[in-house]
Amino acid sequence: MQIYYFGLSSFKITSKDITVITDPFDKKSGLSSPRGNADIVILSEKNNSLYSFTSSLSGEPFMVTDPGEYDTKGVTISGIPLKQEQGYVTVYLIEVEDIKILNLAHIKEFNLKEEDLEALGDIDILIVPVGGETVMDASTASKAVNSIGPKIVIPSHYSIPGLSLKSQGIETFAKEMGGKTETLEKLTIKKKDLMAEEIKVITLEPLR
Repeated sequence: MQIYYFGLSSFKITSKDITVITDPFDKKSGLSSPRGNADIVILSEKNNSLYSFTSSLSGEPFMVTDPGEYDTKGVTISGIPLKQEQGYVTVYLIEVEDIKILNLAHIKEFNLKEEDLEALGDIDILIVPVGGETVMDASTASKAVNSIGPKIVIPSHYSIPGLSLKSQGIETFAKEMGGKTETLEKLTIKKKDLMAEEIKVITLEPLR
């Protein structure tokens, strides 16, 4: 499995012949909209065009736009709605190749209930927004990481070149996490690779 980052809370997850894209954004973000073929598109806030711009994508993807359970094309998806200032944002557990990825999308308040955390089970990879302003700040994000206890953390929704939204850089979150981070163009991972005892923070360079 490979994971790529577009910017904001938009990622591309590829597995064999399947491509999953989360939260594709429009150009009002200041960034070029994600492009390419998608087999599955997951939207955390379907009525917010900043996170649900699908016009630049190709293919005939299976659309996941609401909370609930989905099982399609070898991918299992579970959506949990979280109440936020602007309404509800759905966070998703995505299971690919027996790897459990929890994407916290663009939440500002980390208010997953204890029973939800228990139901999610052990999380392999946590995608967590860290840029502050409209999403969690670095301190809140680090507390979320500690509550969930994943093996790998991938920060999202921080300041990158071109982004017009006000946001903190990745450095603040890195400091919160002890300063130990690894930067990659993409994350290539298999289940057998997820044996580390310490939480690893991996920053992905945005696709251009």
